[in-house]
Amino acid sequence: MSKFVKTFFLIMFLVSAAFSENAGFGSITSDRNKPIQFTSDSLIFNQKDNIAELFDEVEIIQGKSILSAEHVKVIYSKTDNKLEKIFAEINVVFKSGEDIAKAENAIYSFSEDTISLSGNAQLFQGSSSIIADQILINTKTGLTQMLGSVKTIISPSAN
Repeated sequence: MSKFVKTFFLIMFLVSAAFSENAGFGSITSDRNKPIQFTSDSLIFNQKDNIAELFDEVEIIQGKSILSAEHVKVIYSKTDNKLEKIFAEINVVFKSGEDIAKAENAIYSFSEDTISLSGNAQLFQGSSSIIADQILINTKTGLTQMLGSVKTIISPSAN
């Protein structure tokens, strides 16, 4: 096995170890059944299409999870008014527990248990971080995929 392949596998092992200390992303799994609070400077609600758009200084809070951005589009299911997807853009910051994700764009799919971050996507867990073109997080399993120009900084644990 070449030195490059060994180094690649070592890096992938360290990345997966650093980002798998807790399953999922922050406290998002335990926050699911908590009330959701939306705040923004303006809101357009289209009841016919089950879509809400929030503009300027948007903040969505559920338990210990906070999503902030300049523009957010929320899609509700037509049958029971449950959240299906949230599309956030411009200065997106998603904090959940101790984990922080940042990007220019994000899609949070409740039905698929996924968060997709793109545009200078960054993920911080403790003192470790990953920067990539796109970061995909499965909020149920904790599987995290980084795609395109991946840069990883792993800080040794204090233990």
